[in-house]
Amino acid sequence: MKWNSFFVLLLVVCAGCKPGVGTSCDKGEARCQDKQTQLACQGGKYIATPCRGPGGCSITPDGIHCDISKNKPGDPCSTDDVGAAACSDEKTLIACVEGKYQPSPCRGPKGCTSSDGRPTCDTSIAAPGDACKDTEKPKGCSTDGKQLLTCQSGKMALSFWCRGPDGCSAKDGKLDCDLSVAKLDDPCIKEMEGKNACALDRKAIVVCKGSKFVVDEKCEKKGESCLFEGGSIRCGKPD
Repeated sequence: MKWNSFFVLLLVVCAGCKPGVGTSCDKGEARCQDKQTQLACQGGKYIATPCRGPGGCSITPDGIHCDISKNKPGDPCSTDDVGAAACSDEKTLIACVEGKYQPSPCRGPKGCTSSDGRPTCDTSIAAPGDACKDTEKPKGCSTDGKQLLTCQSGKMALSFWCRGPDGCSAKDGKLDCDLSVAKLDDPCIKEMEGKNACALDRKAIVVCKGSKFVVDEKCEKKGESCLFEGGSIRCGKPD
């Protein structure tokens, strides 16, 4: 009788149990704590994350939906939800990065757009230091048109200088970087090994060698300079 009483008491206590911050959960599991707060699973325990958007926290046919469109930088998110994102306005994406929501500028002409609930951030124009998602490996031209940037460790950073007259351009979803002019020690990649360019002062031809541009040939004759004509680079006298 004592054991039966114990089990009855246990069932009564558990019947009143309600998931909350710190209670156990399975990865990917979520619940609405209230209209503006979601309980999200992180490392097997629930944490509270805000849903500041107009949709708040709601139950949908697809499961729990947390509207993060108006979440603030620094708001907590589950580290299991890295990549969760939404457009906070026409030019900004808010995304979960390393346990916190961070804004990412969408400086390209298409800005931030959503289709079937999936946001797309146009990073074809970016600035060094802009937040980005490594998983999407975005690329973009710098706002001054002189650099080709790629996402590195969550930040847009320099990949190549585009010192040629056409600079860096983004047209029809394609990026072009004019590498016909390079400064000594400018970075380059293995696939560019052996590629020539004119030195910044036009007094030499430089070549990509060992991940950077080095002098290949000096234009030392009187009146000569490095010329870029018809896709070829040579030392000669301008017409």
